[in-house]
Amino acid sequence: MRIAVCDDFEDCRLSVKCYAEEYFKLRHMECTVDEFISGTDLLNSDAVYDILFLDIELGDSNGISVAKEIQKRNKNTVILVVTAYNQYLDDAMDIQVARYIDKPVKQSRIFSALDKALRLINESVITLHAKDGQVIRLKTSDIIYAEAKLKSVFVYTKDTEYRIKEPIKQLRTLLTASCFAVPHSSYMVNMNFIRDFQRNGITLAHPYEDTKISVATRKQAEFKRRFFDFIGEDIDND
Repeated sequence: MRIAVCDDFEDCRLSVKCYAEEYFKLRHMECTVDEFISGTDLLNSDAVYDILFLDIELGDSNGISVAKEIQKRNKNTVILVVTAYNQYLDDAMDIQVARYIDKPVKQSRIFSALDKALRLINESVITLHAKDGQVIRLKTSDIIYAEAKLKSVFVYTKDTEYRIKEPIKQLRTLLTASCFAVPHSSYMVNMNFIRDFQRNGITLAHPYEDTKISVATRKQAEFKRRFFDFIGEDIDND
């Protein structure tokens, strides 16, 4: 899980970060938390975040404008507004906010907000169209990997595989959560299901433990960075 905290007050950033890390540690889930002191710094980042804790009144920008831009880039980012300024709440109705958190932040409020954020992430559903004309609705969290082959795209879940009409490039625009990565132009992989990682290839978890996916030479450095960042490992110590 990749999380951003954007607030120009250091004490608030550190509190939210500590509570978030504690939350995921208690649930035995991996997470990385990036801090930003301004909306400009956040928007200059190329990272895709699953969850964003965002202050409304930032020193250099308006949090509402920042949130709108983030939602343009990735509609699946769950935004949690942290603010001491209730007068901005009417303006915030124009954006999709999962929860409002009053300052000073408390552990119970952060934990409750993250509970809701995870429900939204896990319940995120995409619509696909099968070759046989069937309309498919899938939770993104259920997708293990997708492969382009035989002039079609196959989407694999734990129980089923689907042959869909959408090309792999279109599927990438739908699967924007930070857990999805592209090891090869013909594949998309949910990194939650990677059992074994090697620089030039990955092995998936059950029931696809016999599936080995090559990592293209030109993608190896970037894929390694994405994977190590996802699992919270320091790539410099590898």
